[in-house]
Amino acid sequence: MSKRSAAALCFGGGVLFTARCGAHATPPDEPSVSLASLLPTVADLPEGAESYALEGQEQIVLSIKLDAPSTGLGTELARTFDPPACSEQQLYADAARIGLIEDGAAIATQIDGERSYIVLVSETGLDASRVADAHTGQCSTYTVMSTDNVDAYGRTIRTERLDLPSALASEDAVILSRVSDPDNPEWADDDTLLGYASVDDYNVMVLGYQGKESEAEFGELFANAVDKVRRLS
Repeated sequence: MSKRSAAALCFGGGVLFTARCGAHATPPDEPSVSLASLLPTVADLPEGAESYALEGQEQIVLSIKLDAPSTGLGTELARTFDPPACSEQQLYADAARIGLIEDGAAIATQIDGERSYIVLVSETGLDASRVADAHTGQCSTYTVMSTDNVDAYGRTIRTERLDLPSALASEDAVILSRVSDPDNPEWADDDTLLGYASVDDYNVMVLGYQGKESEAEFGELFANAVDKVRRLS
């Protein structure tokens, strides 16, 4: 399992933060179809899954920022991109991903006590194709160097667009595989899958922490999440 899996979920005791888990409260004026009701339940997930609601936007924002290398995680850093054109592209993609939290609900799920995912449904608009384009082509591999008054830290990000499972072939959806520092053995497992789909007025995002080794399971989970939103929205 990726180094960040337990940290990103409430299962692991909160290495990076403590996520509060529980049922979403329903405000009196919330519409009949709530975002929480569009999220997968255990019945919608692969066998052996546990599922917990994530409450509080900041916890989810932080977990997603871990996969947003162009952001500063709350610190003031100067960043230099190579190629330089990737700066604008990556800032757009990172902002779009974090923007989903503004009006969203999410669950964390762990399957067989090992494989970890976050599933989010949001009413915030997202251009999935533009996000995918920002991570491919010229910027399929880029390096970002972050510097402050003391240290300099560089990361290389390699991204590729994966084929959609047949169940998502007709959807406005993309799946990306991202590997940070692919040539650094200390970060060899820093590998994630990201799925984005636009379904009517909703957007679905799935974040998987196992990379390509769980591609089939990720595709099934992503397809089921999209199908539930389409059926119930």
